[in-house]
Amino acid sequence: MPCLQREQGSPPEIWNELLTILAALPHCTVTPYNHPRYPAGTVAVAVAEDVANGQPEAFIDGTIFALLRPDGSLELRLKPEWGEVVLQNGWGTIHPLARYLSGIVPPQSLIIYAPRTHAELDVVRRIVQAALWYARGELHGVPLPDSRW
Repeated sequence: MPCLQREQGSPPEIWNELLTILAALPHCTVTPYNHPRYPAGTVAVAVAEDVANGQPEAFIDGTIFALLRPDGSLELRLKPEWGEVVLQNGWGTIHPLARYLSGIVPPQSLIIYAPRTHAELDVVRRIVQAALWYARGELHGVPLPDSRW
């Protein structure tokens, strides 16, 4: 289930910068994620319940919308058309359980590769911002037509 990246993880300084970026997201909290299927050191990013207006498929657990793994990769959800852009550009892959065990996790489930450089970190930051918009059911403050408001 953890789907750890085996090669080319984030260097410690990039991982720490990514954690700082996640902690600075508006209306979000960052906490350790102690779940038996995930490795020690996994960090959960949750959006505040009062702004968690996205579809249920936008969330991993409760209002958690992203998990930062010790290797620097992320598990998150994106609207399918947004995820397609990420996949086409090689920034991530479909979660293995979504690919091989349909129904276990929603098809919007992605594993985003660990950023290794500041340039890659900037791209990952934008992908995480899109996941936050999906979890909030909005895009730049405008409700998405399929949000659950």
